[in-house]
Amino acid sequence: MNTIEIELRYEVLDVKALQAFVEPLELLHKKHVVDVYLDTPDASFYQKGLYLRVRNDKKFEIKFNRACLEDPTLPRQDFCEEHGFVLPLQVSDLQRLNDLLVSLSLIPIQTADLETLKTVNNLVGLYTVDKERASYQCGNFTLSVDEVAGLGSFLEIELMANSTEGIESIKQEMHCALAGLKVKPSTVGYDSLQMKKNNFQQYLRGRFVLEADKTACEG
Repeated sequence: MNTIEIELRYEVLDVKALQAFVEPLELLHKKHVVDVYLDTPDASFYQKGLYLRVRNDKKFEIKFNRACLEDPTLPRQDFCEEHGFVLPLQVSDLQRLNDLLVSLSLIPIQTADLETLKTVNNLVGLYTVDKERASYQCGNFTLSVDEVAGLGSFLEIELMANSTEGIESIKQEMHCALAGLKVKPSTVGYDSLQMKKNNFQQYLRGRFVLEADKTACEG
C-alpha cells in the first residue's frame, strides 16, 4: 500500500512566537538532514515534478504526485506519494523498486545497487538541501520546525495516510492547529527554493514555481 504524505509548509515570520508555540508540545526528535537530489544533468525530473533523493546516505526516496505527472497543467497538490528504500539497497526491495521505476518510465536494475540505478538512468547529484529539523507532536499531526541552510526558517505540518480521503477536512484542521502563528504559506518545496537560489533560469523551468516569479517573468 502506498503511503500518502499530506503536508502544508509555511515560511516562519516570527521565530520567537513559534518557539513559544512549540514549547508545551511533545518533542519527537531533533536531527540534521542532508538531502541530495538526483536528476538528469538537464533537470528533466525537476521539470516534471518527480523527486529522487538520498537522505543522509541512509535512505533512497522517490516522491511525486502521480496526477501532476500525468497532467502538466494540474496545479501543485498538498499531498504526494512517498516511497523509501534503505541504503545500501536490499535485494528484498528490488522488485518493489523496479515496479516503481517502470511505472515512472525509468530503467529498472538487475542488482540492488544505487550506483547502477544512477548510471542506467543518467542521474547525478544536482542540488542539496541541508536542514536542522525539530519535530513535535501536535494533536494528530507532526509539526516540524526546519532551519534550512541558505533559505531560513520554515514550518511543516503533516499527516501520513493511506489515502487522500477527507483531505480538505484534514487541511482545515491543520490550518486551525496553527492559528495565531505568524507564518506565510509556501507553495513550493525546499528543493525548488534551493534551485531558485542556485540556478534561477533552471528553477523557472520547474514543474512548480512561485506564482510571483511566474508573473514577474511574464511581465
